[in-house]
Amino acid sequence: MDIISRAEWGARAPRSRSSVGWSQRTEFIVHYSEGPTDQSVRSIQDFHMDGNGWSDVGYNFLVDISGRVYEGRGWLVVGAHAPDHNTSGIGVCMIGRNGDSTAAAKRSIRWLYDEAARRTGRNLTRLGHRDVYATSCPGDELYAWVRAGMPADIEEDDMPDYVSVGMDTPQDLPPNKWVTVTWGKEYSDQKHHHWNQGGSSFIVGPARYAFTANVQIDGLAPGTELQARAIEHAESGGDYDGGPISEYVASAGSTFVHYNVAADTVGDGYRVRFQVIHYGSETGRITAGSAKAFAWPT
Repeated sequence: MDIISRAEWGARAPRSRSSVGWSQRTEFIVHYSEGPTDQSVRSIQDFHMDGNGWSDVGYNFLVDISGRVYEGRGWLVVGAHAPDHNTSGIGVCMIGRNGDSTAAAKRSIRWLYDEAARRTGRNLTRLGHRDVYATSCPGDELYAWVRAGMPADIEEDDMPDYVSVGMDTPQDLPPNKWVTVTWGKEYSDQKHHHWNQGGSSFIVGPARYAFTANVQIDGLAPGTELQARAIEHAESGGDYDGGPISEYVASAGSTFVHYNVAADTVGDGYRVRFQVIHYGSETGRITAGSAKAFAWPT
């Protein structure tokens, strides 16, 4: 399983670090963030460093409800997730609240446990945060799974559908106009969430979903401001709901836009699309791009 590195999620440099050896790791402690499932890892790190005054994000790893694993402090750095257990315990946090855990998130947490056991050469004690501290963390639902031994045989009904699409034709990007990216290549979409071959939509509602999109943009002056967003577009007409907007700045040469939605829902009769805009004076070109998505039909 891939672990999203600190560099990939834009981590701040830690103020300090203390390392331990594998012989000192005896526990595996599961947490939840007690925040929305679309919390970014960076926002959690900012809160821990600026709000709590810690040297870094408190956890060793974080997992979102799509099952993506993010590097926190890493395997052998002392965390700040459980007093008196930060040296002995590897802390893993699910991003979300009680009841938000998914089969995908549990599989990733279990994979981290199995990997820790492989590296130590022995089993670790499996704990919820409430086992070592007076707290409700990691929520009743996730804690029950931990107490059951973190079973790996999770129902497959919650396995997401997978969509992978790409661009096959460059698109003009005029100034001050949202441009919907068209995905002309379809690499994977067994459940037919992609609107059609060459269409712009790649998730069909009703569903929970997560996706990443990457596009290359050329022809913009360095310093030009850009934005990207997801929209949920109605099949019946022009109505749409706009998603979170991310900001970018054009660089010399090609500009690469990476956009991520960790978790969201799209209603019945709506489909998800991806758009970009710039606020320069010249027409640019979207020359390449791809999007990968997970969808849990509801």
